[in-house]
Amino acid sequence: MKKRYWITALVLALVGGGLLVVYSAMRFSGFLMLTAAAFLLLWGFLAGRRGKLAKILWRVLLVCLVLGLGVFAVLEAQVIRYGRTDHETEVSAVVILGAGVNGTVPSLSLQVRLEAALDYLEDKPEIPIVITGSQGPGEDISEARCMADWLMARGISEDRILLEDQADNTEENIQFSQELLADKGIDLTDNIAVVTSDYHLYRASLLWGTPWMVPVAAHMPSRFFGLTVNYYIREAFAAAELLVFG
Repeated sequence: MKKRYWITALVLALVGGGLLVVYSAMRFSGFLMLTAAAFLLLWGFLAGRRGKLAKILWRVLLVCLVLGLGVFAVLEAQVIRYGRTDHETEVSAVVILGAGVNGTVPSLSLQVRLEAALDYLEDKPEIPIVITGSQGPGEDISEARCMADWLMARGISEDRILLEDQADNTEENIQFSQELLADKGIDLTDNIAVVTSDYHLYRASLLWGTPWMVPVAAHMPSRFFGLTVNYYIREAFAAAELLVFG
């Protein structure tokens, strides 16, 4: 095996392992780098063999790589395309998807979602707001309760807030929010705004299941560019899993 394969794989493995240990927020990138290191070692091993079987396996590996990169490029393009806010379409309600809570304080992801929602709601003083998210490990209150407190502290009337605190993941966020809206007499064929992180909007649209979801994007501050790239890459894989397994 050529020396460059070993060196590149070693660097990828060290960086990937470091991310897993030191910066858990980017653990997906860490796993991805470790996978790339293993792939590169296998690639180099097969490329250095002269046997017929080795050549067949190398070609299979090449086809898998090309197809995988192609699928990733298509899905990543969709993730990027959906990461914007539609300010023009009138909506009947707003749904804010939950994210982590540190004790009783919004995490960075949840904070930017709430700020995006507050900005979007500025010229919509009457429409109902669904906030969705259960209480997870390390959280003293539910994500929904945290969001409600944050919004009310900034002038949003409690009467407008529909609190859903049972959803444990994005699929349940969408499902339970739609059920709550229907219970309140809101037609799900109306335009409904969904506020979440920009990179998360494509998967949310797949789960929403109708063309009437209006995207509202929450953008990370520019100083977290590396973390944002990590999330954008991760979402392409999450979308692929959703499309394959439902």
